[in-house]
Amino acid sequence: MEVETLKIVADISPWLSLVLLTVFAVIWFRLRAGTSYGLINRLYAIVIGGKEFHDNSVTEFWNERKDVERFNALFNTRAKSLKEVNLFIKWINRNDLDLRRLAKLNDLFDMEEREVKKGSYRLATIFFSVVGFVLVLLSIYLMELARKDAALIKFNDETQWMWLSHDAAYSTAYNPFRDRAQDWRLTAETCSQTPLDKESFAAQAKLKPENITNICESFTNAKDIQRIDEIINNQKSFVWLALAFLPLFLYCFNSALRLNSARQAKSYLKKKLGDTAARAQALDSEDGDSAPSQ
Repeated sequence: MEVETLKIVADISPWLSLVLLTVFAVIWFRLRAGTSYGLINRLYAIVIGGKEFHDNSVTEFWNERKDVERFNALFNTRAKSLKEVNLFIKWINRNDLDLRRLAKLNDLFDMEEREVKKGSYRLATIFFSVVGFVLVLLSIYLMELARKDAALIKFNDETQWMWLSHDAAYSTAYNPFRDRAQDWRLTAETCSQTPLDKESFAAQAKLKPENITNICESFTNAKDIQRIDEIINNQKSFVWLALAFLPLFLYCFNSALRLNSARQAKSYLKKKLGDTAARAQALDSEDGDSAPSQ
């Protein structure tokens, strides 16, 4: 790489890091607090200038929004106003509730009604857990395929797949409960033996004898060697697909944890607060006693 190119890369890298960090921060605050007004306000102040509004009523409204956004970010809630925040705090203290059980729920907790939203949380938890498990298995399989120094192939007249490299062909199976006695391996050294008992090896590998011949020829045939290299190079691109599954797995994993927390929180609140009628009466009393914060 030329010196000029290195200089350009060195100049771009800090700016690229700043942009990526900002994007990730906005996404995190958006997911955590439900809004990203605070970050946008800071960016606006940096680019345009000025930290506060000129109108006092707008400033007062903005200060309230900052308090709500900060509360949501800290406690992973979805409060819409300071009134909801104050009622929520009063409700927590009056009923001696464990805030940690509710701080995992995010938008699954209704701040206005002070209750876990209705939903089939057990079924949803199982669904996301299963999907996440499948994504992990697919990622492991694709990573194995990408790092393998052998081509995954199947003859047109055969049903089984196999690994084929420049000096060996062997069975492929990912079932941990399989009978390993069924595994087989044919090497270039074995093919060079004279005579090669193709019938016996074909029976062991459950392949046709003519395909045993094709495998042995692939170790020395220039076109076959080139084709194997092409397949191996194509397989390496699967690493990107495996990495693409990672955010999907993290989403499923996080969703399963959150849904399970919602199920547990629902049972916890039912036990702590008692029957629905008594809880509704308590909420009406709290709402009546509390005035909106200015």
